[in-house]
Amino acid sequence: KAVKYAPGYQLTFSLFSGDASNGVREWKIQEAINAFFAPFLKSMSVISTFTVESQVQHYASLTFVPQFDADRKEHYLTPDTLPNFINAAEWSLASTVSSLPPLNFLAYVPKPSESPLVIRSESSGSRSLTNSFLIPRWGGITILNREHGNTSSTPHVITVQELEPPMKIFLTQLRDLMGVSDLSFSKASFPIVFHKTVNGALTTWELDSLLRRRTAENLVDSLATIASLARLVMDTPNMVVLDHIQKDVINALKDVERSCQRLSEQDYLEAISASRDALVKSETAFFDPTMVSMLYFPDEHKYAIYMPLFVPISVPLVMAVLRELKRWKENKRNTSDETSKTKVD
Repeated sequence: KAVKYAPGYQLTFSLFSGDASNGVREWKIQEAINAFFAPFLKSMSVISTFTVESQVQHYASLTFVPQFDADRKEHYLTPDTLPNFINAAEWSLASTVSSLPPLNFLAYVPKPSESPLVIRSESSGSRSLTNSFLIPRWGGITILNREHGNTSSTPHVITVQELEPPMKIFLTQLRDLMGVSDLSFSKASFPIVFHKTVNGALTTWELDSLLRRRTAENLVDSLATIASLARLVMDTPNMVVLDHIQKDVINALKDVERSCQRLSEQDYLEAISASRDALVKSETAFFDPTMVSMLYFPDEHKYAIYMPLFVPISVPLVMAVLRELKRWKENKRNTSDETSKTKVD
């Protein structure tokens, strides 16, 4: 469920309201991000950078009608309906201001006719403790139900205190997406005490572990990209490799070597920096416009494109050549017959 490494990510926090009549006008998302996300994002800055944006959208209806439990007087979702929760046709989730890989965190406020809305197990009927779910490599979604009896149309601003539970859920989901796993010492033969950070930032242990893993991923991806580029060049003998592509490949290999050297010295910050440079340079070389054109349009494809053009022209030419060749043979045979008659006479 962790996302592929990238030097930067775009975090989008969205508040979607099923109906404007529920009274939700805005949310104090900026203050909540500073309070609950800033320490984690700061500790992650040595690995990747993050840009943050937020949005509010009303009348964000679901693509289906949630089931209703008359005994509990609640609407509910089951795990099999969660994949259809996002209304891709009407919900605006794509960022138009950034080309970075996006990670979405969506707080959904159901309309009064579908409140309260909970997530529960289909078999046991037990409720989800967090009323949220994670979509691998995409982001997380949590459902915010307004307090019972507080469904008036009076404009309401969701405060930082109200956002604390969903923001802590979003932070846990972001840790999972970044590949930060909780440590477990259940099999240790001696007592170990592990103190987690209070503000949500990465511990030194977690940071070192993540640095090593991301560095290894970058090195593997860089070498795999260079190997793919080498196979492409070998399979296309007539390919022209420009000087700047060769330079990028050479520099990428130097960065790989430098990263391995820093790993052996346990200098993890320099190691991931070098591996990041290697990844960027190898992908720049592979996706160069001159290389991409050969990747998607090799010689075999060119033959397939030009053959329909040349075949209609070639057929009349070949027929004309055969006709002229036949006429030349007939003329030659007639000339030979006339010569033979002359000799006989």
